[in-house]
Amino acid sequence: MKLQLNKAFFGKNNCFKLILNTQNECYFHFGVQQDNVYQWKKVKINDMELGEIVQVLRKDKPSVSFFHKYNGTDTQIWVNRKDKFFFIKVKELSKSFSEGEQEVLRVLLEQSIWKMNAVA
Repeated sequence: MKLQLNKAFFGKNNCFKLILNTQNECYFHFGVQQDNVYQWKKVKINDMELGEIVQVLRKDKPSVSFFHKYNGTDTQIWVNRKDKFFFIKVKELSKSFSEGEQEVLRVLLEQSIWKMNAVA
């Protein structure tokens, strides 16, 4: 399947990927590096959840959380803001975003929402 969007935000030993495929399905991939190899956790996200994350990025609300069940795996996702810091966390990973990364993520999430709801 082809991708419309595949943006990676790397940390010291972790990575957060935002992926939008040509079927307008959006996924977050959470990666943790262990022994120079990334272990990935994949979570499908809907447009309403993306909208709530954008609200946190815009500083309209301090946090949101979601509970997902995907491919038989349960995942809790927390999105938080404190001062200039923004975090997305699952049990396996907490990824902080710099101010520049926050702006890029906000723009890409907003574009993803548009694409997920566009009529072909």
